[in-house]
Amino acid sequence: MLELNDELYSAIMSDLEKGDDAAENSRNSTALKYYLSGLEKVPDPKTDWEISLHIYTAMGDLFINMEQYENAVFHYQSALNCPDGLSNGYIWLGLGQAYYELGDMEKAKDALKSAYMLEGDEIFQGYDLKYYNLIKEII
Repeated sequence: MLELNDELYSAIMSDLEKGDDAAENSRNSTALKYYLSGLEKVPDPKTDWEISLHIYTAMGDLFINMEQYENAVFHYQSALNCPDGLSNGYIWLGLGQAYYELGDMEKAKDALKSAYMLEGDEIFQGYDLKYYNLIKEII
């Protein structure tokens, strides 16, 4: 797996942490600015780097909170293409939520079923039951 030098890694992590802090305090535009700054620092192709998984996932979460579901889908799909992305149930959950909110129930079912297969029903705790109920009959 590719590794960033310590200085670059620290700079990206600083942006990610500042973005997370801003997102937790509902300062969405500030969070987005920090996430984009961090992502810009990642060498191309972005999806070759593990740290991009965290940035894309954070951006997907941010767009879910902002109810910008198409943007959320794009960022969760980008996260899936990063190292370890396909085996991350949380990303599948976010992708399923975004598809659900867009009204694409078939894609939502597929993504939510993947989240369930990777993490079990515990991954749905703390989320609206509508997501779990969508796949309850097929699992």
